[in-house]
Amino acid sequence: MAKAVTKSSGPPPVIVLAGDELYLRNGQLAEIQTLIFGEEDPGMGLVRLDPGSLGADAMATILDEARTVSMFAPQKMVIVDPADMLFKKAEDEDEDERKLSNREILENYVESPAQGATVVLVCVKWLKTTRLHKILDKMGGVRRCDRVKEQQVLPWITRQAREAYGKSIDGHAAMRLADLIGPDLQRLDNELAKLALFEPESPGITEKAVDALVGFQHEQQIWDMINALAVKNTALALKKVDELWALDSKIEYTAAGAVFFWLNQVLKARELVERRMPDAMIGQALKLWPPDRAQKVISMAREWGLEGAVRWSNEMLQMDLANKSSLGEPRRNLEKFIVQLCSA
Repeated sequence: MAKAVTKSSGPPPVIVLAGDELYLRNGQLAEIQTLIFGEEDPGMGLVRLDPGSLGADAMATILDEARTVSMFAPQKMVIVDPADMLFKKAEDEDEDERKLSNREILENYVESPAQGATVVLVCVKWLKTTRLHKILDKMGGVRRCDRVKEQQVLPWITRQAREAYGKSIDGHAAMRLADLIGPDLQRLDNELAKLALFEPESPGITEKAVDALVGFQHEQQIWDMINALAVKNTALALKKVDELWALDSKIEYTAAGAVFFWLNQVLKARELVERRMPDAMIGQALKLWPPDRAQKVISMAREWGLEGAVRWSNEMLQMDLANKSSLGEPRRNLEKFIVQLCSA
């Protein structure tokens, strides 16, 4: 039976990176590598293994690699990616002649690990209820790499801008960036890196800079789609969806956010129409620009009426909730919404 293992001053012999956020996983891998090798080139000390190519005794092969000492690599880091398959119970397992499970093999290994070796298991899913988890967690060997939740995106942007790039970012700029990119940390970091270089003398990142450097990439295509929606041109709107996804396969947050913003403008415009406010004042109050876009919003508000504006805003909200709840694929949800709106 494996003994309880406590934290030590060096890296644990086994580390699990648990979660599907690629940016956080890459950051953890870089941190662990620096902890083991410092700033030196790891050379033959860094080994990457895919258990899918190792056969039935994959765990034994992985631990043999960790135990193998090379005169050229006194320290070793063995990365196993993806490691989820190592912990799936075999469907044909015979209970009477059961071998040690891979979890049990690892429990025994951490009792007497190879000196100078760290095994890093990259898992999308990781059970917290197992004995192995409790052993590794106690020694600091479980690092969470979960996707951030929607409410965590803005604080993350603010913190990353400050800590990684030495820049402040105002609230409106952070919200604009989050609307354009969504909760994809790798893409958000890439855009922050560009924004930090955009105005090197400025201490902060502004909404104007975000629009200039990030927003222009998709804005014209998105507004072309919305203009097609405004005149109920189903074929053109669906064509623009194709163009958007060809431009960026992760456009769903930007596209959905833009359509929802447009519908919200229509709803607000209808409320002002009900108050008999002149078109010019409605455009000014809602900051609708350019004039042709403002007129489309106001015309749609008159055509739909208050009930219609509320209905389609609610339909869009339901689509957005479905996207965030994994109910259907975001692109297909948007296409379905377009067909429903244009044929209503």
